[in-house]
Amino acid sequence: MASVAAPREATGARFSQLSPPDGVTVVTWFAILLYVVPTDRRIEALGGAGAPAYLLALAALLWWAWHHLQKPAHGGRQQVQWVRVAAFLFVGACLASYAKAAVTALPAADISVADLGLVRVAALVGILLVANDAITSEERFMVLIRRLTLFAGLYATLGLVQFYTGISIVDTWQFPGLTASGTTGIGARAGFVRSAATATHPLEYAVVLTMMLPFCLTVAIRDRSRSSFLRWFPVAVITLSTVLSVTRSALLAMAVVYLVLLPSWPPAVRRAAGAILTLGAVVVYVAVPGMAGTIVGMFTNSDSSVTSRTESYDDAMQFFVVSPFVGRGFGTFLPSYRILDNQYLVSAVEIGVVGLLALLGVVVSATAVAYFSSRIDAAEPMKAMGLALVASMLAGSMNFALFDEFAFPQACGTVFMVAGLCGAYANIRRNAGKPVTSGLP
Repeated sequence: MASVAAPREATGARFSQLSPPDGVTVVTWFAILLYVVPTDRRIEALGGAGAPAYLLALAALLWWAWHHLQKPAHGGRQQVQWVRVAAFLFVGACLASYAKAAVTALPAADISVADLGLVRVAALVGILLVANDAITSEERFMVLIRRLTLFAGLYATLGLVQFYTGISIVDTWQFPGLTASGTTGIGARAGFVRSAATATHPLEYAVVLTMMLPFCLTVAIRDRSRSSFLRWFPVAVITLSTVLSVTRSALLAMAVVYLVLLPSWPPAVRRAAGAILTLGAVVVYVAVPGMAGTIVGMFTNSDSSVTSRTESYDDAMQFFVVSPFVGRGFGTFLPSYRILDNQYLVSAVEIGVVGLLALLGVVVSATAVAYFSSRIDAAEPMKAMGLALVASMLAGSMNFALFDEFAFPQACGTVFMVAGLCGAYANIRRNAGKPVTSGLP
């Protein structure tokens, strides 16, 4: 019996030494599920709420809430968590909008979508709160950033394969327990394939890439802990994929990223970046005939997408004036009414002025805390990550004005994840030099 008990005791000791998952582990798995599983795959019985990444985010919210209920109250003055406060205000605005929808004679389809919308809000805020509160050290923060850059590089590579082969590839992927709705796939514009990787739409794919690009650039330039290939591979494939995406929004967002980051780079790096971008433009011009003219034409010629956006304001105003303060319900402005291609406009209709201001509060608070925290002295690459977060948030929030981002799970999931990372970065820089604990603080 002693010989049997000994291995059991040894196994129990090994398990007892395992640390519980921290915020980095949870956010890592969220990113894997968000970017690897195609957006049209979900648990059929749960309908629109069955996306694996969002189910994990809901579990993360429960974990966060359980921890804070169990945590003893601390005396003394507590530091204001601006990103968390903004997230709570956003939730409150969405709840007020949901209450308004419940007492309004909306169509049955709109009411069911309002229920789903509240679940989506809970998931988005859940991953934001866990990222904000449960990433407590520079080392773990950088581990997550390096993982995200690797994921982004692989995500962009899949898009390049789709571009050059014209084959979706992800249509053949099978995930046990998940069913496909068939809403993903590659597109086309001006005779060119528009890659989507695992995203719902090529535009969503390109937006996610531009939000990941600042991290990839910062790791490539500032982080010497990895080989040159692992550092620069994501930068190369993301930049090329963004150019080949045939997407105005992504090109504008990429320009914003470089404008934010360029002044912080050493002169030699700026000159090298300019030379590489020029060389890359020449390579694209030669290797992909017609692409350069198509890109120039997107900014010099008017098309149906631009006209649709400018003509949406009158239609949106008719819905907005019915309930200008709290809106008609998050997620209830269905595409059957009108595709506005402007998330700020959609939010004004769905959650009113109060909700729109709360959404802007999330964006502004996340950007502000990351920027001001980046001015605190720190070793590289951590210090440079502040501006990378600022550039990522600006890229994502700028695209709110160019398409209805909440309708695309990867895009809005990335925005809220990065907003949480902004809060985590501010907390880490503010508490630099103090002892930290694993898990939620």
